Amino acid sequence: MKSVTYGVLALILLSGLLGCGGGGQDNEYRIVLNDSIFNTGVNRANVYWRPGDSLAWEEALTRADSIHVEGNRWSVHFPEGAYEVYKTEDGFRSQQRILGWDRAFDTISRSTNALRLLDNNRVLIDLPAADVVLNGDSLRIGLLHIKDRAFSWEDFPVEYPDYLLLSTYGNPTVPLVMDQDNLGPISRKTVFRVGRKHYVLKSVDESRRELVIEPIASPRDVPVTAELDVYYKQVPVLGLDGEPTTVKRAKGKGLALYFWGFGPTGGKDILRLDSLYRQLPAEEQDKLDVALINHNNTIASLREFVEENDIRLPVYRSVAKTCLRMNCHPYLPYWVGVTNRGRITSYYTWPQWLEERLSSRGLADNRGGE
Repeated sequence: MKSVTYGVLALILLSGLLGCGGGGQDNEYRIVLNDSIFNTGVNRANVYWRPGDSLAWEEALTRADSIHVEGNRWSVHFPEGAYEVYKTEDGFRSQQRILGWDRAFDTISRSTNALRLLDNNRVLIDLPAADVVLNGDSLRIGLLHIKDRAFSWEDFPVEYPDYLLLSTYGNPTVPLVMDQDNLGPISRKTVFRVGRKHYVLKSVDESRRELVIEPIASPRDVPVTAELDVYYKQVPVLGLDGEPTTVKRAKGKGLALYFWGFGPTGGKDILRLDSLYRQLPAEEQDKLDVALINHNNTIASLREFVEENDIRLPVYRSVAKTCLRMNCHPYLPYWVGVTNRGRITSYYTWPQWLEERLSSRGLADNRGGE
């Protein structure tokens, strides 16, 4: 078995090693998770309600039909309805809106790594990671461990599996949504795909800082828990005529897929991008294409917006299959960067970075130009 410390030289060596055949322990590889990933996609505010008049609430409790207490959770039944409330150090709280109670907020520190689960519970996480090269495919691989509830007064069991996360190489911050294709629960048989290659996660050490994986020559019909495409494949969309089409990458050119919705700005970001792109010299436009993929609005409203503002950049409407293996994210806008060789450099990049690139006319940088 080979133990790897991931400097630049080690990455090159590991790429060569994983490309070799072999069986038994010679075909196993240990990944040391000596880096990390920070989730930037979690809503850090939590709404709750608290009694506007504590004495009135205490009096109301004496008139309740029944009160069932389990830990810090109180199930209180009145003739007009039932409520679930929590008794905390600073008084009663509820996740329900209760007449006469005031709205308040909890917040999670911006330096705290947290996550919103599919059941909307927010939790604290640990996400060690490492940049690796597997069979010539570079990526960042991480292990997501759910540690505790983000808000201690809430009451739900913290009984979740660990998750395997596959991300683009060198990105220490990513937004996470639990139903993304590049994230999946670790089980007794965890198989994942990177590019065209499949791997099995053989073991995780007790510290959750080392993974042992093994390439699979023939995965057959084994389902994958997570998958990551490292090279761009054309994605299906709708054109402004409402007909199905695809967003292709021109050979030798970079591509930026800008996902957006009208939102509170009404499309002002699109006006800026279109204007900046028009101002580029022809030789710079020959280095990069920009495609605008709308997530939220109708074909008719998009067509009207394009005509009224004389938008020159191509505008499309997403369909269900647009996000297949594209790890789409609900927080808009963002863009996916693709190099002139077709490599995906990031599945989620801040919108202002694209504006900076176009305004500086510097397309050959590490955010997806070449």
